Amino acid sequence: MLPAALAGDGGRGWVGKIVPPYPDGVVETAGSCIGDPAAAPAALCDHAIAVLHDPQSGLRTILALTQAPHFGKQPLWRIADALEPGELDDRGVEVATATCRLRGRDDAALVALVRPTERAWWAPLRAWRFDIAAGQLQPVAAADVRCRNEGFGYDG
Repeated sequence: MLPAALAGDGGRGWVGKIVPPYPDGVVETAGSCIGDPAAAPAALCDHAIAVLHDPQSGLRTILALTQAPHFGKQPLWRIADALEPGELDDRGVEVATATCRLRGRDDAALVALVRPTERAWWAPLRAWRFDIAAGQLQPVAAADVRCRNEGFGYDG
């Protein structure tokens, strides 16, 4: 169950926290690293997007993460920004990460709300781009974004 400080605040209560662990019961359901494979391999996953779900409340949250300096092998993240878009109350809406393009170019920093269909590309309902320098998820025009349906054409 989400602590009272995180419940119903549109995601603002997450900002600045270090994770994992997440609050009891909250699970990470999706995530992807943001990085440039041409850059130093150690920097490949300095930033990430994560999607959380609290089964008790049904709340789904999108996090923009920056790797926190730490010891040990498990990565720790500082939450730079968080969103709890109302569209995620609809169980038919999913979050697409690491599969979207902005104006025809792959962009791992994009995160979009999509309604999955049997098409190769999905048109997002809404989209954001993690502006790493600003530490914020910035809205982008959904019309400029499309997301790959990675399972399209797979017949089992």
